[in-house]
Amino acid sequence: MRTPMLKYHYLLLILCSVPFKLLATSPIESNGLADFTDFSDIGVEITPSLAINYKYDDNIANVSSNKTASKLVEIIPALRIVGQKYNNQFTLNYAANKNLYSESESSNFTDHQLQAGIKRAVNRRHTLALLYQFEQGHDAPNTGISEGSGQVAEPAVFYTQNIDLNYRYGSQSSTVTLTPRIRFNNKRYDEDNLNYTTAADFNEYDYGLAIYYRLAASVNLLVDMSHITTNYEDTNDSKDKDNANALIYSGINWDITGKTQGVIKLGYEEINFADNRRTTQANPSWDMGIRWSPKTYSIFNISVSQKIRNAITGSDSIETNNQSINWQHTWRYNLSSSLAYNHLDEVYQQSERNDDSHQLNMALNYQFRRWLTFGLSYEYQNKSSSDSRLAYDKNIYGLTSNFVF
Repeated sequence: MRTPMLKYHYLLLILCSVPFKLLATSPIESNGLADFTDFSDIGVEITPSLAINYKYDDNIANVSSNKTASKLVEIIPALRIVGQKYNNQFTLNYAANKNLYSESESSNFTDHQLQAGIKRAVNRRHTLALLYQFEQGHDAPNTGISEGSGQVAEPAVFYTQNIDLNYRYGSQSSTVTLTPRIRFNNKRYDEDNLNYTTAADFNEYDYGLAIYYRLAASVNLLVDMSHITTNYEDTNDSKDKDNANALIYSGINWDITGKTQGVIKLGYEEINFADNRRTTQANPSWDMGIRWSPKTYSIFNISVSQKIRNAITGSDSIETNNQSINWQHTWRYNLSSSLAYNHLDEVYQQSERNDDSHQLNMALNYQFRRWLTFGLSYEYQNKSSSDSRLAYDKNIYGLTSNFVF
């Protein structure tokens, strides 16, 4: 039986769909989102880059005992294209990440990421944005679908697609601004993976609406509602995990130029499963992000959140508490550093499993030339779990270089 909170998703669907339909039938469409037939007036910036990093990983299989260490070479080519014509802005980003391990060829992997986006300001009150993302990624050994697989060092390859359609009604000086959104994403694991399971393949549909009320030039009150439906592949009993997740937040956001930007959202989240044998989960939820720059050359980013997310293995859903802080500092014109810490606590619903993860990242970068940067990096990961097979800690040391052409 659905709870009353989930009933509002029908209203959300209508509110999200109306502005897109109106724009689709408006006279503006003759200059539609993809009308770039005349490229002569387009300002385009193209930035290719190449990062080559040499690292040492003391635990490539992410296990607690019988660890295997390996040197590795990381090769990351990337291309960024940004352009604008009249009120149309577009971006295209591509990056690949190839890792080659000296001690374990089966651990080698190549990831790909592609992102294409377009944003059109129809006039000062109406803005429409479309974003598409594709990723060929992987789960590291002993994570994701390979959890608890011991010494298996082979990464599990997956493919994801994301489509985001966002509309904004209201100008910068408007008292009230509406931002409905519709999003779709899916995930498919490669069937050649050793631990392949259709239970991890899904389609997700997300539609929502945020309403902003302007208190001052840089401060807004907000209400944010969303409804997320997740459908799993129809194989074995995976359909039993189909679910609907409803969230409602209220809060505040601000943007004080040069000093601080942020958002604080507090609310309630509820997830219901298609299978009545699975228990409804309902929790308070929050999402906070603050960017603070006490000096122009020093920036802090702080984020704190509590949310429910779907579990790949071990349970129906997971209550996640995440806290992170990042500090970026420029010591002089050609010398900079970054320091980041992240803590993730995962409580598996309808299960005794509880995971606690910590990650520390440090980097020091020296810009030798305008187009060439060298650096040192260090990463520490630690995971404890009520399931002893999933616990591990590791250190990764690196020498980095980045070429920007």
